[in-house]
Amino acid sequence: DVMVAAAQLRAAEARRDQARAVLERFRIVAPSAGQILEIRNRVGEYVQPSLSDSVVVLGDTSALRARVDVDERDIARVSLGAEALVRVDAFPGRDFRGRVVEVGRRMGRKVLRTDEPTERIDTKILEVVVALEDFDGLLPGVRVMGYVRPSAVTP
Repeated sequence: DVMVAAAQLRAAEARRDQARAVLERFRIVAPSAGQILEIRNRVGEYVQPSLSDSVVVLGDTSALRARVDVDERDIARVSLGAEALVRVDAFPGRDFRGRVVEVGRRMGRKVLRTDEPTERIDTKILEVVVALEDFDGLLPGVRVMGYVRPSAVTP
């Protein structure tokens, strides 16, 4: 009886170890710490791992940055460290302050349109990244209007 019980115990332990191994194969581990911003699948759905499709969108929301398009006629007045602010329609009267931390290295086509009648659509833009100092309430992906304080231009 003791030998039978010992054999049953070893078999149960083997089934437990096999179940743990199967469970480990299905575990999804984030490559870094962050907050889940979007879940692209539902519980129970089968997901085939691939590099082009993600199961979730993960982001570090401890710091937020805004991408600001600067018109080609204004690029000489923008520099690293310049003061900036962004405004969001959802927060009227509130300015989110920050500093320019990155300035693009090449001009690009204007992609976003405001539908303003006076908007120039034939211009090129330079992308500038602003690190926001106070972003309480902002969500990643929200559209903002950015303003950068002009730097002193040397002749």
